[in-house]
Amino acid sequence: MGRPKKNKASSSAYIPKKIQSLEGAFDILSDTQPLWNALTRRLNKVSRVYGFSRVETPVVEDRYLYESFYRQQPHILESLLCYEGGGKAIAIRPAILPSVLRSYYQHKVFDKSTASKWCYTGMVAKMEDGGLRTDYEFGFEIFGQFTHLSEAQVIGAVWDFLTSLGLGDLMIEINNIGSEESQEVYENTLQDFLAGKKYQLCDDCNEHLSGRILNVFRCNNLDCQALLAEAPAILDFLDQESHKHFTSVLEALDELGIPYQLNPLYAGPQGVSKTNVVLKYKYKGETKVIGEGGYHDGLIQNLCGKAYPCFGFSGSLNRMHEFLEQHKVTVEKEYKNDVFLVPLGELASKKSLRLFRDLTRQQISVHDHFGDGGVKNQLKLAETYKAPIALIIGQKEAMDERVILRDVKSGMQEIISYDKIVEEVKKRLGK
Repeated sequence: MGRPKKNKASSSAYIPKKIQSLEGAFDILSDTQPLWNALTRRLNKVSRVYGFSRVETPVVEDRYLYESFYRQQPHILESLLCYEGGGKAIAIRPAILPSVLRSYYQHKVFDKSTASKWCYTGMVAKMEDGGLRTDYEFGFEIFGQFTHLSEAQVIGAVWDFLTSLGLGDLMIEINNIGSEESQEVYENTLQDFLAGKKYQLCDDCNEHLSGRILNVFRCNNLDCQALLAEAPAILDFLDQESHKHFTSVLEALDELGIPYQLNPLYAGPQGVSKTNVVLKYKYKGETKVIGEGGYHDGLIQNLCGKAYPCFGFSGSLNRMHEFLEQHKVTVEKEYKNDVFLVPLGELASKKSLRLFRDLTRQQISVHDHFGDGGVKNQLKLAETYKAPIALIIGQKEAMDERVILRDVKSGMQEIISYDKIVEEVKKRLGK
């Protein structure tokens, strides 16, 4: 008897490669990462309280959007992830704000509403230091007819969101860099101040001398910071209207009880004007930026040729998540269900499926467990999920069209006919 022939199909069978996320990218799993769940849940709550409407924009845009938005920031354009598709140059968003401003103009929201308050979140990606860098951004933006009080509310929304987890070591720094006219006068003065000090500045700051000179204030080099501490403050160059407006913003923050530090040598990113604000935190002697805000009139003008009034703040939820982890903040998974279903057997599970539908149609939150498990274990789960009511259906109850209603806390239970169970549950829950 000859040797059995080898199965050619099995010898050449496809062996799947272990698929991993790209280096520099990350997943968000709210089921196993409760900190992320806490962040997004509280951000949504603050947004509702402050009256911000959620907006979603595409993760890809026409490259021209970013070429217009970042036309004075070539280093950002070089970091774009781009590809050709359908005859267009398409780019993955490195930030969400350009899309938000584009959306406001494209949909002519200014014709439909005198004032708009938007919030947004989403993934962004770009190439940085030779590798992929992704982030999860959040932001608040106001458009149209608004006052210094609305600016203070944006800052207040961000502050309430970040402090809602009970964290300290947070600081708000605020400044006003005035109108374009004020900036031009100040930049000439600053240029004169730094003219004989080029050799005391780092290479990056020397490059800023021939570009946007205010960027020297964004340098983290300690020697540059020490030199710039002696520089004239832009607040001394504000026009009367800008000075009055900034004073009103600070008074509004005082009224809201929001702590801040006036930093007359702080300037936001390119294109941001008037009120400039940055939110930082300290960890082991190192200061990190969570996000920045300011007027974006000039940026939206880069996109559409008209400077619509808009003010907002953009920040990094990923940086916030790191902050929480560094401070060893822990949060419990949030379980909140009105009812816990306990089906026992195949027929009972089918009846429970219908009961699940009938309950949820009445806006009753239900945790269902259609897998295996005895009644004792499932009732323990009901306690874990903090459901006040457990509805038990066994084989007999399923055949008799009945349901056992159990008060999870007291253990008291009674049998109720199926046609009355939903109203009884609503009565017990006070709905």
